[in-house]
Amino acid sequence: MENGKTGNDTPATKKLILSVSDSSDFFEAADYAVIELTAEMIARIRELSEAVRTLGVYRVSEFEYSCVFMNADYDQWESGKVPLKEYQGRTECNLLNITDSGFYWSGLYRHTDIRWSTDTVYLSDLDSGDYDEREEYPDNEVQKAV
Repeated sequence: MENGKTGNDTPATKKLILSVSDSSDFFEAADYAVIELTAEMIARIRELSEAVRTLGVYRVSEFEYSCVFMNADYDQWESGKVPLKEYQGRTECNLLNITDSGFYWSGLYRHTDIRWSTDTVYLSDLDSGDYDEREEYPDNEVQKAV
């Protein structure tokens, strides 16, 4: 197949950059999770979402470790989307959680009881291009030196 597409015009991969929130005000946590969804993963998410609707349950969760955690690199930010740098911590118990209308990841920071969770991505967003929740400088705002 050409141009990274599958036979049904669905992108072969879809890049997600999702905001990460956590249960601590003081822990040095990740800001974003970067995920490359393959066509197989997208099909699995859709299949499990249908199962959630059929079974009448709140969500289905499975262990899934494709998240790459990043922090915002404000020191390098001049314009556009905030650049990212590698998160130095580690996570465990990473779950992909699928509901009837969307999906998100959750888990724990390693060797802590601090929970993290990404924002939810709606199933309808799988039909469009890449999904990027990073902060962005407004076009009319110029960064001023402090």
